[in-house]
Amino acid sequence: MRIALVSSAGAAALLLAGAAQAQAPDQTQSRTDQSDAAIPTVVVTDESRASTAYNYGAPINSGETTFGADSVRDRAPGSGDGNQLLKLAPTVQFSMSEGMADNESLQDIRPAQISISGASGLDNLYILDGVGVTSQLDTFSGDPDHYDEVGAASAQAIWVDSSLIGEITLLDSNVSAEYGGFLGGVLDVKTRAPSSAFGFTAYYGATETDMASYRIPDNVRERLAGAYPDKPQYEKSRYGFTIDLPVAERFNLLAGYSYSDSTVTYYRNATYGGGAFGQMSKSEQYLLKGEYDLADHLKLDGQITWSPYESMNANANGIDNQMYQHGGGLASSLKLEGSRGEADWSIQISYLDSDNDRDAPTPNYSIPSSASGWCSSTNCTRGSFGDLEQRQRNYGLKTSWSQPLAGGDLRLGFDFTQTDAARNRPEDNRAYSRGATGSDIKCLYPEEAAALTCVPGSYALTTYFVYPSYFNEVQLQRYDLWGEYSFDWNGFDVRAGLRYGYESFLENHNFAPRLSVARLLPWAGTTLTVGLNRYYSNSFLGYALRENSVANYTYKREAVRGVYGNWVLSAYSSPIKYSNLDLKTPYSDEFTVAAQGRMLGGRYRIKGILREAEDQITRVEVSERYTTPIGTTATRRTSTPTNDGHSSYRGLSLEWTRDFGRHTISANTNISKTKTSAIDYFTQSDDTLYGDEIVYYNGELRSLIEVVSENQREDFASPLVINADWAATWLGDRVRTNVNTRYRDEFQRVEDLGTTTTVDGARYDTWGVVTYDPSVDVNLSIQAEVARTQYGTTTLDLRVNNLFDTIRNNNSTSTSQPYQLGRNLWVSLKYQY
Repeated sequence: MRIALVSSAGAAALLLAGAAQAQAPDQTQSRTDQSDAAIPTVVVTDESRASTAYNYGAPINSGETTFGADSVRDRAPGSGDGNQLLKLAPTVQFSMSEGMADNESLQDIRPAQISISGASGLDNLYILDGVGVTSQLDTFSGDPDHYDEVGAASAQAIWVDSSLIGEITLLDSNVSAEYGGFLGGVLDVKTRAPSSAFGFTAYYGATETDMASYRIPDNVRERLAGAYPDKPQYEKSRYGFTIDLPVAERFNLLAGYSYSDSTVTYYRNATYGGGAFGQMSKSEQYLLKGEYDLADHLKLDGQITWSPYESMNANANGIDNQMYQHGGGLASSLKLEGSRGEADWSIQISYLDSDNDRDAPTPNYSIPSSASGWCSSTNCTRGSFGDLEQRQRNYGLKTSWSQPLAGGDLRLGFDFTQTDAARNRPEDNRAYSRGATGSDIKCLYPEEAAALTCVPGSYALTTYFVYPSYFNEVQLQRYDLWGEYSFDWNGFDVRAGLRYGYESFLENHNFAPRLSVARLLPWAGTTLTVGLNRYYSNSFLGYALRENSVANYTYKREAVRGVYGNWVLSAYSSPIKYSNLDLKTPYSDEFTVAAQGRMLGGRYRIKGILREAEDQITRVEVSERYTTPIGTTATRRTSTPTNDGHSSYRGLSLEWTRDFGRHTISANTNISKTKTSAIDYFTQSDDTLYGDEIVYYNGELRSLIEVVSENQREDFASPLVINADWAATWLGDRVRTNVNTRYRDEFQRVEDLGTTTTVDGARYDTWGVVTYDPSVDVNLSIQAEVARTQYGTTTLDLRVNNLFDTIRNNNSTSTSQPYQLGRNLWVSLKYQY
């Protein structure tokens, strides 16, 4: 249906264009003059040159890569995820699990997680129109069915559709002192600027199951032996518009809206009667942006972006358990910039409000199947674990000043951010289980029948867990001063900078020196750059928000003279305690060498990055005995955050781009080695996780810590990637094409093989080398004008993902959801005036 709709719209636009062109010669001169006077002038920009994939930064900014608006237009996928463009950058890694066609992956329409220069995706700095939108909350858990997890959070708290993006800047190394609060890199996204001429754009696109093929890895196909589950059914759509409004000669506005959704068909477990049910995710972005030239040297910019996200979830092993997860939020800023003599200055105030909530029914019941009437399992689940709330609000002030000084250029800045974060369970939640059944069941309280906890003559639930309500709030203030001085010293371009930071949570004074030196060499226009830099991370507030979490209680009851009545407290489960928060701020030291210049008619860049990250936050977990409120002695876990985590990254990338006529090509590769002992802030330290465990490896007994110490990180760390891109225009720029390819080479990891080996009568886990197969992903986009008239231009847009229908994750072992997306299509129609 949606394919037909898009095709019909394209045909209608073509017929309208033909009618308009056929009618024009028959009009009289006077009517033509009247029409010309009534119709606004349409300015057609010459875009006959193909778009360049990306541009390098100046040699002194050797780690800068910029994707322009035309590149975003030609290369962003049909889903509108701007992060996918970063697959063209060699230092950015994506998850190996991409391309899986399980229901959850198909439904998820959040931007892709990324790793920059070996760091975790949680350690990047995300910026939207000058506003920091990095989440400082717990975004690790993706399980929405957990009693105490939200499930829809993202490290990139707010994002926008690619149709609203004007520029993406990636900083993967040698980063200016202007930026702080990251260990990986900076992703700076700017929405497009308002135009001084009236304009309007609108688009609609869709994809669905019939527009995709499904693939199964050979090893999974053998295990299934022909008994394949139903293929996932999904529908996705995306639409939006922008309006450029020149309000006055010096005042321009841009209003934009984008919407995308995905609907996926799930199936109830057979013990719950089977049957299909749909779940949906949707993402919206509202943008209002203005630019006002107050005077010749004074400009005021402002923007408001509201980006709500909602995702549905219902466990197939249960009923009455429909949940709604919420994410996204609001980002706004007001920036005044001007000049005074030779000096330039700016002041920006900003506000970020990011919410991650869960709306879910409560209580949760586990009822004996003999009494349920709607389930054939031993125990039947009904309901869920109630509402949860998690939010972050940032209030920011940024100032900057730059001016020539003593033959060089001085830049100074001050940043202040106040963060208010909260985690909340609004009301107590209960989970009932352990049912007794029989026709002789009696209940002391008649109201329990309606509450489903005791039904006379049927069943009585004898245990329940209480998850009490709580409200935890944390505030911190962060102060940053930075400065850098750029000058020429005997033919060397030098940028020396320093960033000082203090925040009230960890109460550390952090000094981050930054140094970049570039030199033009006497051959082939080559410039060599050397950088020495230190970066400090943002404060993570998840520990503080969990520190005061309340205990959980267990109540039980037994029949008294055959009657089930009052409950008695039987157990007390203390939450994990996060104590001794006397931590250092995690940091990363970087040494980078880069060269760039001209070669084979294009430009090249070679870049080596060495990083050592220390003081990363992990946790040590121990058990302790304590006395419960009911007077018994029990054991609980105590987790203490430490600075025992560390990681290292070694990367070498080679890049080359060239424009020639109506074609542009680019190719790059990255060879890297990434090791880390702390994937996220809640990872246990190696000593705690592995202890003194001995395993059988390579024909001998070895310490497990020693065995895994040299491993490449499991995900987001492919040791060799190769990217290529070709863009072209055809037929007088009426057709634009792009083909991009990403190849990930095979690599090996030492892992638990799932077997044991007996040595001298003792049994040990067997570890060995597991090879991960290579993968290739080729994508094609075709944009073809179907009508170009004085009323605007209509374009048919086709995006083909995985063009050659390959299996991108051949090491997958899932048999319950074995499918991967092969070739799949997005079809869109766009109108621009």
